[in-house]
Amino acid sequence: MFAIIYQMYVDETDEKEFQQAWHQVASYFTQYRGALGSCLHKTDNGVWLAYSRWPDKATRDASWNTDGAPLADLPDDIKSAILKMKSCTNNALKLPEIHMQVIDDLLHKKKNE
Repeated sequence: MFAIIYQMYVDETDEKEFQQAWHQVASYFTQYRGALGSCLHKTDNGVWLAYSRWPDKATRDASWNTDGAPLADLPDDIKSAILKMKSCTNNALKLPEIHMQVIDDLLHKKKNE
């Protein structure tokens, strides 16, 4: 299992739009690109945290173009939703993306366990 965590500050007036766009993008990657799922959180100190879960790093990397043009191969509605999310965030307070390998997962159990 491979997870990516994104942290950002979302302008208060744009929170609903951000959440709708995030849901659209996360659903697309789950339905069409191999993501296992995604989750969106808002912390008490105003940080928004989103993570996506993938079966492995190779699946995630194959799904998200990292050659400088990650939007190039996505449908127009998903491109627009990603750009909407970017417009809702406060980039002056940008936080780093976090990559993690799942070592022990009590939330995700295989059916035969």
